[in-house]
Amino acid sequence: MVASGSNSGIVDGMRHRRYYIQTLSTSGRVVPSTGGDLVVAAKEQTGDLDWELIHRSSERYVIKQEPYDLEMAGPEGSFSGPAILVRSDGRSHVFRGVGKLEGFTTADFA
Repeated sequence: MVASGSNSGIVDGMRHRRYYIQTLSTSGRVVPSTGGDLVVAAKEQTGDLDWELIHRSSERYVIKQEPYDLEMAGPEGSFSGPAILVRSDGRSHVFRGVGKLEGFTTADFA
């Protein structure tokens, strides 16, 4: 189990890492942002990588539920990858990664 507030660890056989994201672009459109969390996880047995972004906009921002190329940046680096918008209420947006997350390697779990 990982300690509260930690950015990485192992929970139930899943290695994970959390990054604070300050800026987000969806297929070239800059989202007015207050920030969010990029969560990257991998099963210890297989190493299969999953990632998701939970991001909050600073104003109401309508995003259609469709695929996007995300570009994300925060204090720990820049990341990019294809994702699908899973849900949005106009302020809080949840994207699920559907391909390679550029800017991340499994060495980042260490």
